[in-house]
Amino acid sequence: MNVIESIESKFLFSKKIENYSFIQDSEGKLLAFSENERGNKVVLTKDLDGVEVAIEHCIDGTKIFHLEKDSKGLPAMHEFKPDGTEIIYLFDKDKKLEKAVTSKTNGDKLTEWFSSKGDLISQEQRQNGQILFKIDALNGDACVLLHPDGEAESYGDEKFILHLIKVFNKYLDGLEL
Repeated sequence: MNVIESIESKFLFSKKIENYSFIQDSEGKLLAFSENERGNKVVLTKDLDGVEVAIEHCIDGTKIFHLEKDSKGLPAMHEFKPDGTEIIYLFDKDKKLEKAVTSKTNGDKLTEWFSSKGDLISQEQRQNGQILFKIDALNGDACVLLHPDGEAESYGDEKFILHLIKVFNKYLDGLEL
């Protein structure tokens, strides 16, 4: 199972959730409780807008919020790790992973875009002012590291470096190979 499939398989609303125990709160809202195949405890409810939400309490202390749909109407998953790292996973209408945004406690932020072909493009904004742009494709890879002073380093396949320059033109306009 690749990374994308692994993340997609963690999303609770991608499959039918079974073996619930139900209770009703004092306002008449139903709460459902379950334990998934990984041994994690899951609470299912609906938010104020009626959107289904599942809160997964993992054995390692991670908490994962599964949203049937976010503010854009698409499925999402928000993971809070014990070390303070937060990861937001955004899915398409077919519950396929499109994007992940990781915020680390040191201030670094990694944004990853996943293609249906298995390619990955990422932008990592580092607390030290560097920005790393990367593409990992099935037929090659490339990386451009932009330093705070505007200098840049690159390696990898030239066509992928050119693609990174095009995609991240806002940051890499004028970059020479």
